[in-house]
Amino acid sequence: MTAWIVLYIAASYLVGAVPFGYLAGRCGGLDLRKEGSCNIGATNAWRVLGWRWGAPVFVLDFLKGFIPVFGALHWLPFLTGDSAGWDFNTAVVLVCFAVVLGHTYTCFLGFKGGKGVATTAGVLFALNPAVACTALATWLVLVGISGIVSLASILAAVAMIVAGWWMYPLAEGGSISPQVLYIAFFTLIGLLVIFKHRSNMARLFNGTEHSFYSKKSK
Repeated sequence: MTAWIVLYIAASYLVGAVPFGYLAGRCGGLDLRKEGSCNIGATNAWRVLGWRWGAPVFVLDFLKGFIPVFGALHWLPFLTGDSAGWDFNTAVVLVCFAVVLGHTYTCFLGFKGGKGVATTAGVLFALNPAVACTALATWLVLVGISGIVSLASILAAVAMIVAGWWMYPLAEGGSISPQVLYIAFFTLIGLLVIFKHRSNMARLFNGTEHSFYSKKSK
């Protein structure tokens, strides 16, 4: 792995680490870490600051996942010399991990960041639109039915894992396929998203989780 690839991975982490939700809150005179669900992600930004701040935060969190991965897919082949082998796929997957971990464990806020949903969505749409659309469809249906974003996000993460295992081969020509790296990414990041929603799961179990269909949070 060349120094340029290592620098690109490091830069991807830093891009992912930009806390747009926190910055939006500061612009609105609030610290999102102390408001609403105490999270700097787009959902809490929308809930606390309104759609005029929440929508841009979502778009920016999405783009900071999409742009580094899209760039890696189109630029790294020139550095690795191929677009299908282990070197290329390893580099791309490391970029994917870096940008999501940058968001969820941002170095700019003491390694405490968002839950990774919007940024993971950006990564997925750059990496594999079919997997992305599967997760998105799951999210939209569940938000439409329940109005509970956290529940939709958790089950969308499960759908992402299942779709990844379904669409990517474990082996090709009798050998382990480099595509197994993407299965590992979908699985680990899906589990990370679920883990980051553990407080939401506690509220779901005791019936106090916020729903957009309720007039106010319980």
